Amino acid sequence: MNYDEVVEALKVLNEVPLNNTDDNFQRILPLMFLDATGRIHRDLLFLQQTMTMNQPATLVARNRELALPASVIELRGVNLCTPAQPISVTTKRTPLERIPFEVLDFFWPQSSFRPGQPIKYAVIGTPVDTAAVPQTLSLTVRFMPTPDAAYPVEFLGDIRPLPLSNDNPQTYLSVNYPELFIAACMVFAAGYQRDFSAQADDPQRAMSWETHYNTLKAGVMLETARMRGEGPNYTAAPPAPVAAAPR
Repeated sequence: MNYDEVVEALKVLNEVPLNNTDDNFQRILPLMFLDATGRIHRDLLFLQQTMTMNQPATLVARNRELALPASVIELRGVNLCTPAQPISVTTKRTPLERIPFEVLDFFWPQSSFRPGQPIKYAVIGTPVDTAAVPQTLSLTVRFMPTPDAAYPVEFLGDIRPLPLSNDNPQTYLSVNYPELFIAACMVFAAGYQRDFSAQADDPQRAMSWETHYNTLKAGVMLETARMRGEGPNYTAAPPAPVAAAPR
């Protein structure tokens, strides 16, 4: 489904006339999509979210820190590319070991100490200027040893896709799991229409959509696990039924 189809479906479910712009409905749509997108991507890990940055970053010689690209929400791995030159078919990728930054600083307290080819890294927060607008999550990757050359590095991590909008008319969720996305939207919409009281003390509309969302999520969770090769014996196969009845 695309943006217009999702909006039309939500109008039907929320009893908004299809030929009616309904200012309140239009105002709540961005919040509805933001809430549903954030919730689903925090509940489930889709293979399409995990990616290596298309444009590798480059370390600075004798500087042990490098800013993590803002698009990476969860860093899962770092590949050091050697030799220290633009990536090509002869480039060798070496995965680095992640350790706590306290351990890294204990064994490598001085960034100027014996530079070499990094073998370990740690992720630390970067002080954020409270006066800066907008304030964004800022993370830094600290390497050990301090690089002795400008090595390219690849960051493997989970990204957070943009929510559905008029400018972003199709998303992975709206195309592949529209029923799950709409159910998540309806949890928010039903709560909004009832001032969110129905989610706590009135087990009716919002709670019904919450139950439906969780039912759909259970099936999607199994499917996404198989897509990541986390099925039986690390395959894409679903769990097999019991071959013989137990005694």
